[in-house]
Amino acid sequence: MSQECSIIEDLIPLFKKQLLQPSTIEFVERHLTTCQQCQQLVAYSSTQNAYLPMKRTVSFFHIIFIVLSFMFAINSSLLGNQKGFVISYALFGCLSYLFYKNIWIVFIISSVPVFVWAIINNLNNELYITTFSLTEIGTLAIGAGYIALLHTIFALIGAAFAILLRRIFQ
Repeated sequence: MSQECSIIEDLIPLFKKQLLQPSTIEFVERHLTTCQQCQQLVAYSSTQNAYLPMKRTVSFFHIIFIVLSFMFAINSSLLGNQKGFVISYALFGCLSYLFYKNIWIVFIISSVPVFVWAIINNLNNELYITTFSLTEIGTLAIGAGYIALLHTIFALIGAAFAILLRRIFQ
């Protein structure tokens, strides 16, 4: 692979989205007429998903967002007898999707904190746990799962709204 090929490889995503200057487009097209390998790369990238894979590193902002999601779960939960969690979790789901651009991340950060908090909060509640039997622990886990599912549904509704917004403003 020549140095020119590596430059073309870097430019292909921008070339496909037509975000290059006219002279750069001409450079890429001229190279593609003579280079079989880069032609195959363009054809291969056409069949791939348009979204870039999520980076596997966690940045400072990701950590802050995750910590805020845990705090949000504690302060706006259905278990706290607050009815505002419906709108706030839809907004949370919308913002989470716009930040991460990944529906699975929205699912995880809208369900896991609530699930964990529901279990921790009710472990000391004598209405749920009296003898720490397997049945009581199972019931607690099922109840926590149900609460987490309710929160996640509203977060996913918000994420669906974010997806629509992205498609409208793309």
